[in-house]
Amino acid sequence: MTVKIYEIATERLQKVKNLLEAPDVAGEDLDVELEKEAGKKGSSMEKAKAWKANEWKKNGYVLREAKALGIEKKASFLYVSAPDDFFERNEKQIIELGAKVLEGKEFEEIKAKIEEAEQGASEGIGFIFG
Repeated sequence: MTVKIYEIATERLQKVKNLLEAPDVAGEDLDVELEKEAGKKGSSMEKAKAWKANEWKKNGYVLREAKALGIEKKASFLYVSAPDDFFERNEKQIIELGAKVLEGKEFEEIKAKIEEAEQGASEGIGFIFG
């Protein structure tokens, strides 16, 4: 698994959120027929559809405002842990929306803050439901 963190300027955040939260969509027809529900007009069979899943939603991610991490910046950070092939298929679209890949010292600092915050949240839930 590879961890990547993206910085997203506040003015670009809504476009990135739209991508991250986009619904799965029906794609092309498959060469398979399905029986329709009773009462629907037309033939009793219809073509099955291939579905294109939103891989961002399926994989999971953590999105945090900079201020929530104690950073004075008008930005948010997107933390993603996924196999390399996930990034090969999906990274281009998020970069086109204005996200910037963090590297080096900045990457390490933000990664530590997000992981610390997530660990604290997990412990808090464990304490409540313990």
